[in-house]
Amino acid sequence: MTWDIVGHEKAIDVLKRAVGDEQRLSHAYLFAGPEQVGRATVARKFAQALNCTGEGDRPCGECRGCRLIAEEKHPDVETMSIGGVCDESEHKDHSKDNSQDIRICQVRRLQHIVSRAPFEARMRVIIVDPADALTTEASNAFLKTLEEPPDNVVLVLVTSREEALPETVRSRCRRIAFGGASRAEIETAMRERWGADAEKAVKLSRMAQGRLGWAVDALDNEQALDDREEVLDEIAGLLKGGDRERFEYARALGDRYQRNNKAVRDSLNVWSDWWRDVLLTASGEEELALANDRLDTLRSHASQYGIAGAVRALRALTDVQQHLDEHASPTLALEVMLLELPR
Repeated sequence: MTWDIVGHEKAIDVLKRAVGDEQRLSHAYLFAGPEQVGRATVARKFAQALNCTGEGDRPCGECRGCRLIAEEKHPDVETMSIGGVCDESEHKDHSKDNSQDIRICQVRRLQHIVSRAPFEARMRVIIVDPADALTTEASNAFLKTLEEPPDNVVLVLVTSREEALPETVRSRCRRIAFGGASRAEIETAMRERWGADAEKAVKLSRMAQGRLGWAVDALDNEQALDDREEVLDEIAGLLKGGDRERFEYARALGDRYQRNNKAVRDSLNVWSDWWRDVLLTASGEEELALANDRLDTLRSHASQYGIAGAVRALRALTDVQQHLDEHASPTLALEVMLLELPR
């Protein structure tokens, strides 16, 4: 079986060497890169390789350890995430309280777990995903584990926003960078592994921007593509409207952010994609645009707002992401963003 991953050759090569040579193995890794490019998948493969008992190349994918990790049932491989469990009797399961963070009580539970020897594996592997969801208190508590982990523990922090992690956390991890897979790799994988027809594979590989996970989700979930089209329609409508429409949209997004911040960030990514397309079109590179089925609108916006307007919009979108990372008022941050957009 080996690793069986699309792309990420450099990252996997580093991890393979660490598996084969304990002197190269770090106690903590930071898997940094965009959403849905395969960071969590590689983290599980890494856990398999560290604990594989099969013959030949690791992971074999067939031994008990590999199978249990693939099924997310291994007692010594655990993912700590938003909405996870803790040891506090009053709130043991945060999936029921609409949690948006990884809390300090979850970290304390993790500390209890890693203080014990693995139940059956050679290495206990803890995956923190997304690591940027750690609260300030949780990050500070987690430092103790990062500074003095047991010899038989490997920690893997997965993040798409490493700048949101404290430097004290980042500096204690070995950073592994994850870029996206190439368009050709995604197109081939969609056809050969997931059975997409040629036309759909080409479309998804273009829109995925290196995110194989996004392409796979979109293949089975037409709603993801519908949601994207809905956001693009909203963009076109808001640019035609005035301040009132922009404020109403900001309030609606701000309210939604309180319930589902990932959905709002996904919408903002579509906004960024659109203004990137406007910038490319204004620069004479419209063939590189993702929304090539909306070329008439792209050309109109490129003519109307130009390169300077597109750059201004992209800067506003970068700023709002930073403000949200810093826990600013979502509605206020979104209002500022929308008022900064060209008119």
